[in-house]
Order: sequence, then structure tokens, then C-alpha cells
Amino acid sequence: MKRLFLLLVSVILFTACANKSITRYESLAPVFENEGCEAAIAEIKKQKDDLYGDKSEFLYYFDLGTLYHYNGNYKESAEAFANAEKIYDDLYTRSVTNEAAAIVTNDNIRPYRARPFEVLALHEMQIMNYLAQKDIDGALVEVNRAQKAMTGLYQKDSDKTNDNGFLRYLSAIVYEMAGEPDEAAIAYYKTVKAYDENILNLPKEAREFIIENLRRADRVDDINALKLDNSIATPKATAAHDLGQEIIVIGYAGHGPILNELRMSGTYVSGGLLNLTYKDSKTGKTQSTTVNAVPVEGASNGQTFHISIALPEAYSFRSQVNHFSVSVDNQAIARPEKVMALDKELEMNLKDDFTNTMTRTAIRVVLRTIASQLAKKAMKTDNSLINLFTSIGTDVAQSQLEKADLRIGLFLPNSFQMTRIPVEPGSHQVTVAAEGDAGNTVKVYDFGSVNVKKGEKKFIFVPAVK
Repeated sequence: MKRLFLLLVSVILFTACANKSITRYESLAPVFENEGCEAAIAEIKKQKDDLYGDKSEFLYYFDLGTLYHYNGNYKESAEAFANAEKIYDDLYTRSVTNEAAAIVTNDNIRPYRARPFEVLALHEMQIMNYLAQKDIDGALVEVNRAQKAMTGLYQKDSDKTNDNGFLRYLSAIVYEMAGEPDEAAIAYYKTVKAYDENILNLPKEAREFIIENLRRADRVDDINALKLDNSIATPKATAAHDLGQEIIVIGYAGHGPILNELRMSGTYVSGGLLNLTYKDSKTGKTQSTTVNAVPVEGASNGQTFHISIALPEAYSFRSQVNHFSVSVDNQAIARPEKVMALDKELEMNLKDDFTNTMTRTAIRVVLRTIASQLAKKAMKTDNSLINLFTSIGTDVAQSQLEKADLRIGLFLPNSFQMTRIPVEPGSHQVTVAAEGDAGNTVKVYDFGSVNVKKGEKKFIFVPAVK
């Protein structure tokens, strides 16, 4: 009995330390908001073991890579993202040991494998790291790695959409820069397909450049197959092609979403149905959901359990920055369009995973409920008072084990926004105003004199993650 009690206590303590997600956000977000990227980078390194640990090593390098990128440390960012990518690749094959531990504790005991949109954002920012360093070969290698990553995501979850329009679009531009027009045309074609399947509409500017490219590649049939309007004018894309130079502005607007814990309770009928109720955080109303409940080992079909579970729930911030306005040579030129929405990506990911996560969590809770009842019997004595405390302690321990996995990259923007501006070769004065949803100017980024060489695509990144 003593041995069982000690084991129970150790499991509780171990699990209590496993969920560091809230602590990580509370420790790092104020540093980032008030002191900037360099201070946040230093704090992450200082508290690596306490805030991340071995189970969240992917996020350690992912968060560092993101902050280095914002800070203009593109080489350091590329190195951090490469480490994160290696960890993801190593964890691609599921660890049976970690899965078994998660069954008796919670999902936080498993190494963090990254959500699909985080994997794709990693590749996007890694490509941009190479472009910022004018390393076209490096960007091209990363584009090819990104294609494999998207294929891998589809192989794992064939019923879910893990393609990404912005990544396809960015890949097309890299292929153009590398002098591979056929690959660029294919990537532009896939850009339209990806946006059609996903949560954002194809941006108007992207549509213009795609139509122009496919026309010049003599792929009118592709334009028709994609149901694009081949009759529309494409002045900006035509000018970019004829002039041969572009300034491409990519802005990171607002602070990306994080995860809160959603508590659900209800009835689990082994081999029957799982019915749960919860409070919708957006509407404040009580909602209910029902899914099939698979049989649980140790429970007879039809056996009923009252359970309480915890699931991850998206929490979006009110962004100070909603959009951008770009001026070149003191003339207002363009307003970048949204090419990727991280809040929508997270909501879609949680929706895709909802049933599986809920079912897995419910089974885990039922298994622990059965185990706790057996533990009570094993620890039963002739002393009713001791039995009472043992029973209460066992129930409390069982309930404390359940924690939602709230791990997520902390510093991604709420959206990626982009515009392409045709220019003559030479120096151009570039300023970008980050604006709120009411059109108010939050901050002006003055990039001074930007030199654009003949035939060059010059990238400018604007990290307005506020």
C-alpha cells in the first residue's frame, strides 16, 4: 500500500511539472512586449530548462528562430529553425514509450511534434531567411524540403487540408529567382489550388501575378482549369516582368493566438456514446457534443462513467496592427494583402483534431478512473477514517493528472501580409506604416534608401507583432 501511495504521489508531482505552457507564456510575453526581441531571446536561453525542457525542445528552437528572424539575425534564425526541423523529423515516427506514458498521465508527457501550420510557417520563415541573405540556392533547397513536408502531412492525415497557399506562392517566386520557369508555373498553379482548399481566398495581387505568369508560360489551359478570368488586366505583374525588378514587402501583423484550457464534462458509455457539455468561451453559452465511444479495456460494454476532461482551445488577442501601408519614394504605393492567417489556421487545426483528441482524452480518463477504483480497493484498511482520506486522495490525484496540451509557438504573428512592387533599378526610399483596424498609425518603419539591382527581387520584412 505504501509503495502504491508513493507511486501515486510521484506521478502527480511529475505531471504537475509537465505542463509548462501557461508559465512559459506568462514569463516570456511581457519581456517580448516591453523589451523587444533581444531581451526575449536572452530570457528564453536563460530559462530553457525551466520553461521548455526536453519535451518541448522543438518549441525552444522554433521560438528562437522566430525572434531572431524578427530581429534581422537571419543566419542565427536559420540555424535555430534547422534545429527545430531536425527535431520534428526525428519525432515523425511515433514513440511507443511516450504514447504509453501519455495514456496514464496526459498529452504533455509526449514530445511536442508541432502543429501542421507551425511546420509550414517554419519553412516559410526559413525560406525568407535565405532570401534576406541573398542565398537563392539555400532558399531553393528549403523550398524542396517544404514540398516534402507538405507531402508528408498529407500522408499522415489524408482527410485533412495541410496545404498552404502562401508557401506555394513563395516557392513560385523562389523558382523564378532561380531561373526555373517551369517549376515556377507549377507552383503558381498549386498556389490557386491551395487557397481554394484552405481558409483564405486567393489574394487579388497573387491572382494577377499568377495569371500573368501562366500566360507567359503559354499555359492558358491551366488558367481555364483554375477558373481564373483570363480577360482581366495585369498591369502590376506586367510591369514587374517588363522592368525586371521588384520590392517585395512581407509584414507580420499582430500577435498570433495561444491556447487556453477548455473543460468538458459528461457521460462516457463504453462501446456506446460519449456525451460532453462545455461553456463556449466566445458566446458564453453551454454547448454539448456527442461522438461514438469505443470500448475500454477493463470496462464492459454499456458501463457508464462520469468524466471531466481538458482540451486545448484557441485564444486570439486583439491585434494592435491590422494591416500595412507601403510608400516608395514618398508615394503611397500599396497595401499588402493577407496571405496567411495564423488564428484561422489554429482554429482549423483544432477542429480537425477535436474528435480524436477528445476521444483519446476520454479513454485515458476512463482508464485512470478504473485504476483509481482498483487502487482504493488495494489500499482499503479496517480504519474507516483512513479509508475516507485514501479515497479522497485517490480521486484528487486522478483529477489532477488531466491537463490539456497547451503547447504552441509563442511569437508567430496573427497574419502574414505581402505585396510586390515593380521598380526601376537603383535606390528607393521605402517606408511602411503599421496601422490599426481603424486606420490609425501604430508605428512607421523607415527602411531608408533601398538599393535594387537590375533583375533583383528585394525582400523587406516588417515585424509588427503587436
